[in-house]
Amino acid sequence: MAIKIKEIKYPELTFFEKMYFPQIFGGLWITLKHLLGFNQITIQYPEEVKELPPNYRGLHVMPGDDEGEIRCVACKLCEVACPTQAISIVAEAADDYGIERRPKVYNIDFMRCVFCGFCVEACPCDALRMGMKYELAAYSRAGLVHTKEVFFNPNVKSDAPRDNANFLYEMQKGEIIDKFDIVERVKELDGKYMPK
Repeated sequence: MAIKIKEIKYPELTFFEKMYFPQIFGGLWITLKHLLGFNQITIQYPEEVKELPPNYRGLHVMPGDDEGEIRCVACKLCEVACPTQAISIVAEAADDYGIERRPKVYNIDFMRCVFCGFCVEACPCDALRMGMKYELAAYSRAGLVHTKEVFFNPNVKSDAPRDNANFLYEMQKGEIIDKFDIVERVKELDGKYMPK
């Protein structure tokens, strides 16, 4: 059995191509275009602030509800969804109607956080979002563990129901449901929030 050998011949170059003048002039032309059409991309930080894209994942934000309270119900789904186990939650009993508990402690360790956004996707009541703040420097490791007081922003509002139950949101969180037609409407609800 014979081995087939294919001989490859290099293309013949002209004298002008052997001098590599087209490649040299092509490179110089690209450099000249960049010099003449120079767009400054350097930002003089901190005097200038960079405009970030709308889907930027920065420091987390906990939006407030209509009463200015934290929307989190300490379900711990964000803690479970976090791939680096950066979130730690300790729950306490809540006295609000329709809400069994709230976070007593809500910490995110930014030495571990990779800003993946899984915690935001896992939250059923829109209590956690990715913000636009990117200045996270600290002088110690303890300064990189942020609490719920750092994340909570009552100025950020959410249209989603706080406890993920439509009837509580429609009944202004606590109105007694005793009318027959309202009870029938509640039975028809499927648990999905429909914005107004």
